[in-house]
Amino acid sequence: MRKDYYLYLAQDKKEYFTLPEGWEPLHFVETEDGTTIPSIEQMTREALSKPAGPLPFQALLSRAKSIAIIVDDATRPTPVAKILGALLSHLAESGFSREKITIVVAIGTHETMEKEALETRLGVGVLSRYKVVQHNARGSDLVPVQIPDDGRVVKINPAVAQADLRVGISSILPHPMAGYGGGPKIVMPGICNFEFIRDHHMKHVGHRRSIAGVTKGNPFHEDCMRVARAVRLDFSLNCVYNQKGQIIRIIGGSLESAFGEAVDLCLHELGHKFEQKVDVTITSTYPHTHGHQFCKGLSAPDVITKNTGAILLVAPVVTLIPADFLNSFHVIEERSHNNSAVYVKEALSKGEAFLPDKSIDFNMAMSTMFLRPKIRAILVSPSISVEEAKTMGLEHSSSIEEGIKSLEKSYPNARVAIFPSGGLIVPITSWER
Repeated sequence: MRKDYYLYLAQDKKEYFTLPEGWEPLHFVETEDGTTIPSIEQMTREALSKPAGPLPFQALLSRAKSIAIIVDDATRPTPVAKILGALLSHLAESGFSREKITIVVAIGTHETMEKEALETRLGVGVLSRYKVVQHNARGSDLVPVQIPDDGRVVKINPAVAQADLRVGISSILPHPMAGYGGGPKIVMPGICNFEFIRDHHMKHVGHRRSIAGVTKGNPFHEDCMRVARAVRLDFSLNCVYNQKGQIIRIIGGSLESAFGEAVDLCLHELGHKFEQKVDVTITSTYPHTHGHQFCKGLSAPDVITKNTGAILLVAPVVTLIPADFLNSFHVIEERSHNNSAVYVKEALSKGEAFLPDKSIDFNMAMSTMFLRPKIRAILVSPSISVEEAKTMGLEHSSSIEEGIKSLEKSYPNARVAIFPSGGLIVPITSWER
């Protein structure tokens, strides 16, 4: 029996474990070693010089007098500092004055970043030498943009609205509702107004096609793309990862061409076929390691685990789950008279937020927890207590070994799937999801 099964806790940190004798590992999803990967800076320069789409980056640059560079926040693994460093150097070499550059952090409805975290995110000296703004989804200065053939109006960050050229930097990752994160999502919800984000998410989150790995016919994704077109995201830099969480390529180019190419590569790298559901899935939530973002780590296991089975979920979170998020579970239970799933479904069927006074990412993470299949899930995390896990409807174990021992009693002959990095897998199933 193999003793070298492992989960990623970080890109350079693994935790090893052994399976019980009676368990059959049907899937151990890992990336082979041996491939030489260029540096982030080299991949960025390549993406700028050989973009997907009709127009070279230099052609776009030659027409612009001002640039808005839109980057994601620390809840995503994007190596913003390195990519931004290469991009800013390229702009300087092209004679573009830094006074004409604004860096916009696409917070969406997330919490704003503290100065120290922001400096780390953007790179040494960027905060002092460039204009940097963190998006405020409730800002009074947001600029209205008409969505063609739609009738709706979205309000966006003024720095993005006023720029001649808009460049997005993001990661193409499996997303539980949008199919894939990154690309158009750097605009919507990244730099849009709260009400528009709320209405979009509540309307589309429950659709049967709003699932990980699906873009065609996915209204959640399609509406994000529609908004990004209207806002006119001119150039996109998209990071694609392997199962280890390493970036293997950065694809630059026009919004749709670069995103489409990145999604195809992402599916090739992270897609894994399943002919049948398993009894037990053992997974890490990596790279979703920021607070309640760990909930995304349940997306793939929920798809491929039997309803009578179980999930052992290791969550190596680096920022604590907000107390307000945990308290919101109690609020929903109280409002719903302990019938939370029905309460949440009814709200979503009306396109309404079930936590209207909270951030949209709270609503999304909680909808994941309330509406997921009733599959037993055991959480392993030194940063999340037994009581906190219970609040979220999860069991708790102090270690992988203890969790496996607990599950062995219920599943002595389990068929098992192991996802070393559960946030970096796209299930390709033989059954309709």
